[in-house]
Amino acid sequence: MRTLGLDELSALLERSPAMVQLRHRLSLVFLPEEVQTFDTVEELIAALDSPNPQPELPAIALSVDDRFIHRLLAVRCDHDPFTSDLNRILFPKIEQVQKMVLCQSQVPDWIVQNAAGDCVILFLVDGLGLSDWKRFGKSELFCEPCFVDGLTVTSQGMKRIVGEPTVAVRLAEKGYERSFGFSYWEREEEQLTDQIFFGVTEGVTKVRSFEEALEALDKLPLENSFVSIVREGLDQLCHRHRDRPDVEATVQQLGDEFLALAQRVQERGISATLFLTADHGILWRHEHNLRLYEAGSSNVPPRYYEGFMSGNLLWRVNFLGNDYSLLTYPFIRRQLKSTEWGVHGGLSFEESFVPLAKLTVP
Repeated sequence: MRTLGLDELSALLERSPAMVQLRHRLSLVFLPEEVQTFDTVEELIAALDSPNPQPELPAIALSVDDRFIHRLLAVRCDHDPFTSDLNRILFPKIEQVQKMVLCQSQVPDWIVQNAAGDCVILFLVDGLGLSDWKRFGKSELFCEPCFVDGLTVTSQGMKRIVGEPTVAVRLAEKGYERSFGFSYWEREEEQLTDQIFFGVTEGVTKVRSFEEALEALDKLPLENSFVSIVREGLDQLCHRHRDRPDVEATVQQLGDEFLALAQRVQERGISATLFLTADHGILWRHEHNLRLYEAGSSNVPPRYYEGFMSGNLLWRVNFLGNDYSLLTYPFIRRQLKSTEWGVHGGLSFEESFVPLAKLTVP
C-alpha cells in the first residue's frame, strides 16, 4: 500500500475515490471541503453504485477493505494534523475539530470509563501542551490528543478535567471508596484546590516536591483507592521568569515522574490505571511571531477578554454562566513583559491541545 502526503492525497481524490488509512481523522479538516467522507468502504461503494444521480465530488473511505481492492485504490496518508500548521484552520473549522477529537469536558467520563485495577491515579499538570509533549515527552507513552474546549487557563481547565460531580465522587461509586490528594498549592488558601479535590475522603497533603509525594504514597493503603496529584508544570515557567525556561528538561521530568509513579505501584504488587493530563498548554513568545491585536494596558490578560466581544478573530465561549472571548493565533492584547516567556488563555494548537496519557500496571 502506497504512502502519500496530504497534498498527494488531495490530488489523488481529484481523479478517483479511494480507501485511506489516516494517522488521525483530524487530517480530514485539512482536505478541501467538497471531499465526501465515508466511515466504511461499503458506504462509499453504495454511494458510487446508487442509481440516483450523484454529484461528481472527491470521495474517501476511512478504512481499507481487501474485498474492494479491485475497485478502489488503497493508500496510507502520513499527515500529522497535530502540529502548528493546525493554527491555519483551527478557528474556521472549530466545530469540526471538536467532533473529531476528545474534548477536555469529556475527560471525566473518559477517566471513569477507563479506570480499572486496584488503584486509579490521576497526575494533573498545571501547564503542559501537546506540542511540547510531542517534542520532549516520553515516546513510549502513548497519549490521546485532547482539545481544551474553552478558556485555556488553570482555573477552568482543572475544573473541566475533574468534572461535576468530580472524578473522586464518581470513582467512589465505582468501588474506589478511599481517595487521597497531593498538591503543590496551599489548600487553605486556594479555593480552586478545594474544588479540584472535592470528594477526596482522606484529605489533601501539601507537598514541596514529587519525591515527597512518592514517600507519602508508599505509606498509603492503595487498594480500592483513587489518588489525585496536582503538579506544577510549564505554567510556572512562562510567568515572571528571568531567564529563558528550560522547557525540555521540565517536560522530560514530568514524564519521568509519571513512569516513576507506575513503577512504585508495580513494586507493591498492585494493579492500577494511571492517567496524565494538563489544564492547558503554552504559546511561547520566542517560538512564535506574536502580533499585537490592540494596545491594552499592562494588567489585562494577553490572550482573552471577559465577556462577549465583537471581532472576527475572537472565539466566544461560555463557562459556568460567564462569557469569554478568546483571541486566535497569533494575536495578543498587549505587549509582553520581559519576564513573560509564554502566554495562554487563547485559542491555538499550542495552548488548546494537551496530552492525555493512560498507563496500566502491570
